[in-house]
Amino acid sequence: MTGLPTLYDIRRNASYETHLVGELLRNEEVREALGVSNESIVFEECSHLVGEVLHEDMMKSVKYMVEELVRKSKVLLYQGQFDMRCGVVANEAWVKTMKWEGIERFLSADRRVWGLGGEVAGYVQKWGSLSFVLVSGAGHLVPADQPLRAQAMIEDWVLGKGLFANVEEDNLSSI
Repeated sequence: MTGLPTLYDIRRNASYETHLVGELLRNEEVREALGVSNESIVFEECSHLVGEVLHEDMMKSVKYMVEELVRKSKVLLYQGQFDMRCGVVANEAWVKTMKWEGIERFLSADRRVWGLGGEVAGYVQKWGSLSFVLVSGAGHLVPADQPLRAQAMIEDWVLGKGLFANVEEDNLSSI
């Protein structure tokens, strides 16, 4: 044991307060929008039943799924700088072992400083369909810790803007 109150953010003295997520997902309008207006479906933050059903899948690698996804679509991997649960070094290690035709170019791509509002928001490494982002000043729950950075990152990634723009094709044509 680490002695830390939570592995999700090494700076925190207590776990994240996530009760608002439960309140949101129990809201009638939200349930209707999500198509779960049936009252028999009850949201629980940590369902023991779901945990039991998924028990056999715990600690099994899903790297093969990411490899398949990156071949067929864009993939965004991101994490917070202070996340000890899913540490930066551990995630970088499994990414390096991916079986994907673009992995060598991805690994040799520059990790670029991502700025937002005059501050370092994080670091982006991208090539082809794979983007890996380290978000500065965030723990495991990036949108809770750095909501503006999370929103900007996702919007830029979806729209292919800024550091997420596809410039690889231009670079390949000049080789």
